[in-house]
Amino acid sequence: MEDDPIQNKLSYKIKIPIIILTLITVCAMGALFIKIAYSVSSSEKQSDSYQYLLKVGDKLRNKGLHEQAIDQYIKYLEKTKINTASRAMVAHTIGQIYMELSNCQEALVWLFQAEEAEKTYHRTDELKKHIDTCLTKINSLKPNNLNAR
Repeated sequence: MEDDPIQNKLSYKIKIPIIILTLITVCAMGALFIKIAYSVSSSEKQSDSYQYLLKVGDKLRNKGLHEQAIDQYIKYLEKTKINTASRAMVAHTIGQIYMELSNCQEALVWLFQAEEAEKTYHRTDELKKHIDTCLTKINSLKPNNLNAR
């Protein structure tokens, strides 16, 4: 029972394309895996690269340049996809700056965002105090009797 040479040639004609296609598939899957891994790591690096916006915002705030600090913090929030705890912290900071500028209406926008962003925010008590302070200040500015003219 010898192998028929015609059958061996035929099987090689089938085996070689299968092997080539398998190698191409493995290379394509490897390239896809590398691309996915790179995109995940680059998005993490990108959010780390935007940390300078927070640092610049902190420096501006410490120097009393509140409006410019707010701009840096907002740019940071717009450019990064950070977790909700960090988002709450930055929104709270923006709210505090608006409070320092005596703009409680704008402060409340950011304080409420911080409140909604993270229910387990570690500065919740301070956040609630700031919200209450601004609400009290806004309510004290309203006239007592809106019908009286």
